[in-house]
Amino acid sequence: MEKIDIPKKELEKLYIHKKLSTYSITHMYNCNPSVIQKRLKEHKIKIRYPKKKIPLTKSELEELYIKQGLSTYKIAKIYNCGSRTVYGILKRHKIKPRPVRRVHISKEELFDLYTNKKLSFSKIADKFSCSPSIISDKMKSYGITARDLSEATTKYPKKEFSGNLIEKAYLIGFRLGDLNVFKDHNLITIKSNTTKLEQVELIRTLFGRYGKLQVKEYEKGIFNIQESLNRSFSFLLPKEDSVKMWILKNKRYFLSFLAGYIDAEGNIGIYSGRARVRIGSYDKHILKAIHKKLLTFEVNNKYHLETIAGKNNQNGDFWRVFINQKESILNLFKLIKPYLKHEKRCKDLKKAEENIILRSRRINNE
Repeated sequence: MEKIDIPKKELEKLYIHKKLSTYSITHMYNCNPSVIQKRLKEHKIKIRYPKKKIPLTKSELEELYIKQGLSTYKIAKIYNCGSRTVYGILKRHKIKPRPVRRVHISKEELFDLYTNKKLSFSKIADKFSCSPSIISDKMKSYGITARDLSEATTKYPKKEFSGNLIEKAYLIGFRLGDLNVFKDHNLITIKSNTTKLEQVELIRTLFGRYGKLQVKEYEKGIFNIQESLNRSFSFLLPKEDSVKMWILKNKRYFLSFLAGYIDAEGNIGIYSGRARVRIGSYDKHILKAIHKKLLTFEVNNKYHLETIAGKNNQNGDFWRVFINQKESILNLFKLIKPYLKHEKRCKDLKKAEENIILRSRRINNE
């Protein structure tokens, strides 16, 4: 089985910013918690160790484990932890573990469930009341090859990219801001995690017509989005801290790129009664290019280092472009309004415009 690759930025977003546990991330990538722990160490992301113990008392454990006969795996699912954690609590409470139950599944049955019926390790494990790692071990012992994502999604037709450069510029901007993209054999896979339904619908709008978008709510209010595209989307693979020259040289391409980046990383809001626009990320050179290009469009803006690496558990310097002057904000809105696609950004833009108009009227009436 191939090594599970999780980009550093993706892991930082899930583990540091969204505060998901390694156990929750495990379900997203269909692997063992130890794999997530290893990736955290490889990316030099500081591992937080839970201060609170799993609230599992001896009487509760006796009820679930002894009287109801639930496995450590099923109890672990109830308490959102690993089966090894439950096993450790059994030992701490001096409850004698049952002999390890052998999982009886033939090679033919496992092959049918996994290869023919396309069930995941987790779903097969649920069927046999065991952990996914046991199914993984069975796969290895039987010599059954694990399918990759491209194989799992070939039943859905994949259309060629339209070739439209305005659309391409927007997708590049959005990808650089908030989209994980990687090559999986002959396919290009996009992946994102969000708590916002508007983000789910935006990605559906952007990529839904090109293939089968899969959306899974793996935890209440947290959505995992994934889709495999054909090789015509290879232009999304590079994750570089720079803006392509063909985008910078063309006004419409740049504005579409900027709209995509703002839809991913921007914020349009009203603070202390005044409309503000902020674009922040770790992409120092992208933001610097945006800063300089906006000045040529008479959009005055500031560009600065907001938070240095190491502060608030950040592994990199955090940069921001912000626009405060109302004339510059209106100029920016006029330029990007035709290209914005994120429902919330469009609503926030309208509110900000109304704020500026009302403030201007008050000043004129004084």
